[in-house]
Amino acid sequence: MKRIVFAPITLFSICLFVCSSLFAQQTAMINHGVSLRGDPSTDNPPIGHLNRNTTVTLLSAEPRTGFYHVKTNDGTEGWVGVKYLAVGSAGTPPTLTPTSTTTPTSGTPATSDADLLNTLFAAHKTAVGQPLVVNQQQVCGPEGDATAQNIQALNTNKNRTDEPPSYIPVSWDQIKNLPPDRVNDLQGAAVAVVGFLSHKLNVEQGESTNCHLLAPDEVDWHIYLTKSPAQPISSAVIVEATPRVRPQHKWTTEMLSPLVDSNTQVRISGWLLFDSEHVNVVGKERATVWEVHPITRIEVQRDGQWVDLDQ
Repeated sequence: MKRIVFAPITLFSICLFVCSSLFAQQTAMINHGVSLRGDPSTDNPPIGHLNRNTTVTLLSAEPRTGFYHVKTNDGTEGWVGVKYLAVGSAGTPPTLTPTSTTTPTSGTPATSDADLLNTLFAAHKTAVGQPLVVNQQQVCGPEGDATAQNIQALNTNKNRTDEPPSYIPVSWDQIKNLPPDRVNDLQGAAVAVVGFLSHKLNVEQGESTNCHLLAPDEVDWHIYLTKSPAQPISSAVIVEATPRVRPQHKWTTEMLSPLVDSNTQVRISGWLLFDSEHVNVVGKERATVWEVHPITRIEVQRDGQWVDLDQ
């Protein structure tokens, strides 16, 4: 009788097959609303979104560049950041404490970070940049005069002019603490945030988004929104009124200047933007690089009522 000897490579292959089969049963649960990515990075737009308490199957034993390869219940494969997964034992999904799924009503911020991120993700809208037109002449294109592709994309977001049909209420702290790894799926949500105008109304000049133009009707208004009155710029969320949007409104610098460093509360509404050009000055010239930019509505608190400055 001939003796059958398994070659080491065969035994190794069997081990891989068995281990892979066992691992395929390992499940994980989403512990925070998160984007499903097509690759293990945040460089490209997400391919989907997973809500908290969603169960997924792990397809990789080890994460790659901070992401796990997963499969959803409908068979979609993708990548999820490690910190958004609670991994259970084989075949047994971990249990998470449920959170409120209440959709925020007008004027009321979401009750949890998970609720807020889910709501922002569902509402975000891709920007279509518009040219800057002054005296019926186009003086700057939708991408400004930027040459780098990432800055062109940033300027396109800054140079949108569409008016949102509604706004998602966010608190000052919520916008300040939005995660930097969710840019592609949160940027472009329409938000409303309450605060105070501080420091000064800064009329920007020489920016690529406006082709480095200098005239008053060709530049952004760089405004400091703080949690309490009369705070330094290091404690501000930046909100900007752009020359492409301002012609649709009655705002003037003379109208806004008396509000600066006053006890008058304001509500700023507009499009959520992540201004990556200013990451290095967080804590010095701003509290976060998340902005409301462009602003599409400005309201002032008067006698317990919000008054639109366009009225």
